[in-house]
Amino acid sequence: MTRVLLTLLILVVSVTVFAADVPVKVYVDGKLQTYSPPAILRGGSVYVPLRAGAKSLGIDVRWIAASQTAQICTDIGCTLIPKSDGIIVNGSLLLPLRKMGEATGAKVSWDPAEKAVRINK
Repeated sequence: MTRVLLTLLILVVSVTVFAADVPVKVYVDGKLQTYSPPAILRGGSVYVPLRAGAKSLGIDVRWIAASQTAQICTDIGCTLIPKSDGIIVNGSLLLPLRKMGEATGAKVSWDPAEKAVRINK
């Protein structure tokens, strides 16, 4: 019985640790960005607040309420990102940074040692 309880306790602690959001740094053309709420790593994806993330990438964003979709536009075209691809943190919609960055034609890379995303436009 003790072994079963210990195993369950370890499992609960492990799930809690792995489910926690991890703060990450975001660099655009070498400049560190700051967002509120901050950029986070969750489930293998980095998320940033929709409007602040778009602004740091120099892209226009429009929210389409009828379809619950963010439309991000650059000089190379527009991309739609559904709300369901994002997460809500403290009442703010955060969307996957890679999708936003790649919509601009930028190169997006992950630096695991620093827990940082680097975007070069």
